[in-house]
Amino acid sequence: MPATLEPATQPFGHRFARHTTDLLRLAWPVMLSRAGILLMAFVDIAMLGRYGGGEVGISNLGIAIFIPVLVFSIGLVSGMVPVVSQAYGAGNWQECGYAWRRAMSWGLLISLFGTVGVWFGEIWLQLPLFGLTPDMAARGGVVCIALAPGLLAQVLFAACAFYMESTRRPMAGLLAMVLANILNAALNWVMIFGHLGWPEQGAVGAAWASTAARFAAMGLMLWIILAQRDAIAAGVRGIRHGLWGPGGWRDGRMMRRLGLSAGLSNGFETVGFAAMTLMAGALGAAALDAYAISHNLVSTLFMIGLGLAVATGVRVGQAIGAGQPQEAAFAGWTGLAVAAGIMGTLGTLVFAFNTGIARVYTDDPALIARTAGLFVIAAFVFMPDSLQVVMGQALRSMGDAWVPLIGYILSFIVAMIPMGWWLTTHGGWDERGLVLSVAISCILATVLLSGRFYALSRRLG
Repeated sequence: MPATLEPATQPFGHRFARHTTDLLRLAWPVMLSRAGILLMAFVDIAMLGRYGGGEVGISNLGIAIFIPVLVFSIGLVSGMVPVVSQAYGAGNWQECGYAWRRAMSWGLLISLFGTVGVWFGEIWLQLPLFGLTPDMAARGGVVCIALAPGLLAQVLFAACAFYMESTRRPMAGLLAMVLANILNAALNWVMIFGHLGWPEQGAVGAAWASTAARFAAMGLMLWIILAQRDAIAAGVRGIRHGLWGPGGWRDGRMMRRLGLSAGLSNGFETVGFAAMTLMAGALGAAALDAYAISHNLVSTLFMIGLGLAVATGVRVGQAIGAGQPQEAAFAGWTGLAVAAGIMGTLGTLVFAFNTGIARVYTDDPALIARTAGLFVIAAFVFMPDSLQVVMGQALRSMGDAWVPLIGYILSFIVAMIPMGWWLTTHGGWDERGLVLSVAISCILATVLLSGRFYALSRRLG
């Protein structure tokens, strides 16, 4: 059951230490769980890099279609985090489970549409805007078909993980992702390289392995939730309440409104990142491979920031549910400060050890040199990329749905895509211009969202 929040009467140092300790206690399993999602992609790239034949770039073309749809779909479901965390903060345990059931129905619907969209990914890869050859588009389309079923599993896994994290039980999601990554690596060994009598499938085999691992993680999370003690009292089991769960479509309105904001925000951001990948493809196979590795590192470490964002949002929502807006504001700023410290440190390490990290991904000397140069610029992406997602989640946990969306549109659509296009087509930059565009756009998003959080905190407190 919910822990009682302490009043905002402590000295600043003690208060910050209390908030930081509670944030990290909740955040570290969430960080590792989210990192596990893209750790599968890291393992895929590392193993495909040793398989050869440009399979890293082909795999990343499929991922460039899969990830925006996945992130948008998970964003639509993530509106349950403020709803569940506020119910938890108010001590309404049964409503937490009811919200999960509504989210599962909603997640199933949207993931079915998303699966169809990814399945026909070759159509998007053939768009003239991206400048891909017909062969590259066709090979990337086959990867999309293998990835598509896993979208449903990943979205429903996310709904389960959000429920457990919002009720302060984040270890379940971590356990599921650890097992999924072990399974993914084992299946990669079989399906990429053709061991145990399986045909060599390269990038397509890696995609099917990830899909199987995602279904395994979803199944484990469902079992953990439905088998919990007092499942009926927790609201996750009991009398059927119709297609849309307890309370029906109407009671899911807040979840859908906040989820639509998150989905569109995340979707615009991820579409911008996907456009960077496809622009890298137009620069040639070598540029695409280097950018794919750099993007994977940024995306993997971003999961740490996303874990901090989810934990920050949960704590902000619980404070709002408990009627403590000042504590909610302090929780948001604490999340921002902790993310700056952690991600700034990681960026410094990447800057200092860029070549060594590149060797983890590939043993090709030319690709190592090219990727190491990208890492020098990517080191400046980690902090602002994490800060903007922390602020976005904190704002939604305060019930702010639409103003943050404007910030994401300005940063990742209006600014990032044209900037990347101009730098690589007229500015004389190679793929390094794409990474520079990402860094500048993340800084812009951080400034805009932090300003909004400051204004909203003053209004509420």
